[in-house]
Amino acid sequence: MATEPRSSGNNGFLYFAIGALIVAVGVLGWMFYDGAWRGSNDTAIERSADAIGDAADDVSDSVRDAARNVPAPTPAPQPAPTTPPVTPG
Repeated sequence: MATEPRSSGNNGFLYFAIGALIVAVGVLGWMFYDGAWRGSNDTAIERSADAIGDAADDVSDSVRDAARNVPAPTPAPQPAPTTPPVTPG
């Protein structure tokens, strides 16, 4: 009695796809939970200080621009000449 050899099937692609998904989930998990994707490990206080410094720079730039747009003051008119007081006499 001759038996045919058993084949393992064509599950190679299925195993490859599942492995690729596991690797992708691992990489994404490392990026989001490790914090390496942010590129910075600043604390909240440091980020706030940087934001306040940037805001102060923006305000000073705005003030400088506004000062350039103020027209030059016009000279005040000269007061009328005063007459010397009249003494009764």
